[in-house]
Amino acid sequence: MTHSHEPVGEWWRDQVAALHRWGRLVLRDEDDSVHQMRVTVRRLRSVLATYRPLLDTEQTEPLRAELRWLAALLGDVRDAEVLRKRLRQWSAEHGPGPSGVEALRAALTERQTVGRARLLPELDGERYRTLTAALAAADGFPWSGGAPGKKKLRKRVRRDWRRLAAAVDAAEHADTAVERRRQLHEVRKKAKRTRYTAESLREVFGKDAERLADAARSIQSALGDLNDSAVMIRAIEDIPGRDDALREFLEAEEAAAKAAEEKFASVWKKANRSKVHGWLNP
Repeated sequence: MTHSHEPVGEWWRDQVAALHRWGRLVLRDEDDSVHQMRVTVRRLRSVLATYRPLLDTEQTEPLRAELRWLAALLGDVRDAEVLRKRLRQWSAEHGPGPSGVEALRAALTERQTVGRARLLPELDGERYRTLTAALAAADGFPWSGGAPGKKKLRKRVRRDWRRLAAAVDAAEHADTAVERRRQLHEVRKKAKRTRYTAESLREVFGKDAERLADAARSIQSALGDLNDSAVMIRAIEDIPGRDDALREFLEAEEAAAKAAEEKFASVWKKANRSKVHGWLNP
């Protein structure tokens, strides 16, 4: 039996309902549905990881594994969507014309088509139905020994925040530009986890949790631009025999990546204030 005061329970049920809703919209090819479904899967996976020491792991570890499978299917399609959109924006500014850009466009279209061909049958299949049924069967959050108190919950989100801060420190002390970019990718992942944990605790910690979630979201957003450029750079580099237009696009993405890195410094400075995270201290 789930009680209304159970921490995280209502948030969990909302996410499970959202997964059902977005899954139906993906099958109908609704705009932005793959992105929203992927984010919902990330939220569910993330909190199961954060709260793991407090959970019934016999129940939750299989859920995490299946959510990882679903996230990979969605990720293939979503990454291609994002890259195609970036290419359309760049082409709109620079004009069409025959060039290696066409080869890139064709490669990205193929990537999205193949990804959807893998994803859609799975969303209509037994494995996905079993997963959503298991998520719904939890009827609230699957704590192992009853709902934990504020102290234990604060400890979990404090751990997420400290891991995020440590990742930023590692990026700032990176020896090379390549290593710094790799570390910033870790920062983005840890910002997402901090954000989703804080969001799940809004009913428990109110404004404190909201401020932390907002700060983590701003970090995630700044580094999301960097990630999109980095993924596009790899996609361009996969095209053989790059011509002038494709080289120009590559330079534009390199410049965008550098700008995103520079923007991150000010975003982190604003996020890393005691007003944002001071409440986490024991």
